[in-house]
Amino acid sequence: MMPGILPMKNGKYRVTLDYGKKPNGDRDRRYKTVDTMKEAEKILVEFKYNKQRNHLVHSNKMTVGEYLEYWLNHCVDSTLHETTIYGYRNIIYNHVIPFLGNIDLQKIQPAQVQQYYKHLIKEKGLSPNTVIKHHALLNNALRYGVVNQMVYRNVADGVKLPSKKNFECNYYTQEQLAILLKKVVGTKIEVPIYLAGFLGLRREEICGLKWKNVNFTDRIIFIKEVRVSAGKLTVTKEPKTEKSKRALYIEDELYEVLLKCKANYDKNKKLLGSEFDNSGYVYAKSNGKPYKVNYITDQFKEFLHKNELPKIRLHDLRHSVASILYDEGLDLKSISEVLGHSNVGTTDKIYTHRFDNTHKKTVSVLSAALKRTIDPVTMGCEN
Repeated sequence: MMPGILPMKNGKYRVTLDYGKKPNGDRDRRYKTVDTMKEAEKILVEFKYNKQRNHLVHSNKMTVGEYLEYWLNHCVDSTLHETTIYGYRNIIYNHVIPFLGNIDLQKIQPAQVQQYYKHLIKEKGLSPNTVIKHHALLNNALRYGVVNQMVYRNVADGVKLPSKKNFECNYYTQEQLAILLKKVVGTKIEVPIYLAGFLGLRREEICGLKWKNVNFTDRIIFIKEVRVSAGKLTVTKEPKTEKSKRALYIEDELYEVLLKCKANYDKNKKLLGSEFDNSGYVYAKSNGKPYKVNYITDQFKEFLHKNELPKIRLHDLRHSVASILYDEGLDLKSISEVLGHSNVGTTDKIYTHRFDNTHKKTVSVLSAALKRTIDPVTMGCEN
């Protein structure tokens, strides 16, 4: 007799189906009673076959919403950055649960997920690229469920995604950037705009820069930590990649702005005494407390409007730096290193529409070389 089959006193047979452990750690055993040994053996063989191929699921009555909450709280890697987990929570609670949350986890269909993506674009006004992020979350969550026998299949696999749109950045010309830098002198956003306009720093790098990482003697700024927002929470952490940790030279214009800012910091520290928050941040209020991460974004937008300057995002100053450097003849590798991209491919991908996609510079070099070689007299048409 096969293990797992027990003869009963009434002549029937009880089959024990061992599904393993449930997500909560309890053993998941189920039983079937049949009339004959042949039926019992057939059920047990089929069960073992399906179990080996991971075609079984644990008994549960979860909704999609309940499952995603379980996945978020128990299965997501706790070592992920707080900002990443905040992003997951935002997608799950503000978007997925209101639309798909009440559906039985075992009964959800690809068509319902497809409708959700359509809803995000048509009614929520989200971009295709954002919808792809929602898909990545659902796909990962359901894949975990399949592996751990909580769902029969990953329905996200059967959904058609919108086409990803290549990002096209805005940027200031050299003349426009010079005007901005002139107009911003003496304002509250002078320091962050100079850091973005001369070095192409990201917002989180500007907000995370401390005086201890500004070497006035050798005129070097070290990018070692960043400050980002996760909802109402502000998080200080290391830059996202090793290439983002970098040392950048301080040119004269930026040097003077930073010297003036440091002098004000030290003066306020002395004047306010114990009431001064010696946070050490470069971009800080008069009492030493660092500004909220989103503050500079709002102030920059307001400044452009008030001064009737072309509307761009703060991050677009970074793109402006890259564009001007390229126009001045710097190679992609050098630009990539200044901006702190993980590799040259990232730089090329972001600015592919901006960087000489007609290869004018390369072709012009060849043309110039040929003109020096070929006798202009021989270039006339034959009579």
